[in-house]
Amino acid sequence: MWQLWEENGVDSETELVVNFHFYSSRKESAELLCKVLTDENIPHRTEKTRTLIFLKGWRIEADIKKKWTLAELQGKTGNMFILAEQTGVSLEGCGALMPN
Repeated sequence: MWQLWEENGVDSETELVVNFHFYSSRKESAELLCKVLTDENIPHRTEKTRTLIFLKGWRIEADIKKKWTLAELQGKTGNMFILAEQTGVSLEGCGALMPN
């Protein structure tokens, strides 16, 4: 991801919103993740989804806006992966909208 950022003119002086995408099939796990994100002042939103007629899940997206370095991005991604494991949800990935 960092290489694509550099190709689009993004560097460690560019303020960028990185979106972390999570999924949980259990309401309790989704609520626990949201509590931790709230405690860490990380803006997030939750969406209830249905995969089949009777199965439901929760998508959680967390947004972190800052100036990133490669090391910070790798570190935060690792931390989010650990957080997902600890709360019983899946980290599905992360992404960012490139500035104009």
